[in-house]
Amino acid sequence: MTAGCQGFAPPAEPTLQRLRPMPMAARIPPRFELEIESPQLSGVFDAVFAVGAHGFALQLFPDIGGKVFDLAVGRDRVVADTPAGPYLAEAPLDAAPPHLALVLAAVFAELLAPVDAARVRGERRSASGDSELLLAPALGSGRVVATLADDGTVARYTIELGWLAVTLDATGRVQARGLDLHLRWRQDG
Repeated sequence: MTAGCQGFAPPAEPTLQRLRPMPMAARIPPRFELEIESPQLSGVFDAVFAVGAHGFALQLFPDIGGKVFDLAVGRDRVVADTPAGPYLAEAPLDAAPPHLALVLAAVFAELLAPVDAARVRGERRSASGDSELLLAPALGSGRVVATLADDGTVARYTIELGWLAVTLDATGRVQARGLDLHLRWRQDG
């Protein structure tokens, strides 16, 4: 992980003025589908999502049977009940063991967090010419870089948290080492 704002300069005012959240973050529905391929869990699941005053929760259900994954993310911890057993990570999350629960916590925390000038710590151009912004991490740990589309919307998040490196693109595809998942919002969501 790279320390500080290495390679990032102060953000330009025009960039901050056109900055917009990833379109899928505009409305995370209470129910959607989540396709997962990982060593811990694989398949297509019905997801139930709720946001509360102190965090958010995500539950996954297969086509047949009861709940197989239960995630609760609060201000300073990530707790999950999974088929492989319970998982607990407490702040600082950089020291947390890598897990599907931590990936999902980071992805949904970023989708829920406002994308505004107050979170921007720096700006740079990527090798391909895209504008990249260093953001204050929604979970308070790690490193988050948002790649912007030409219109200023976030096109991709790159999240580093401890030993995890996760990308989320605007199509809902999430990738990390040993993990591939896809968030699919239902039209009737």
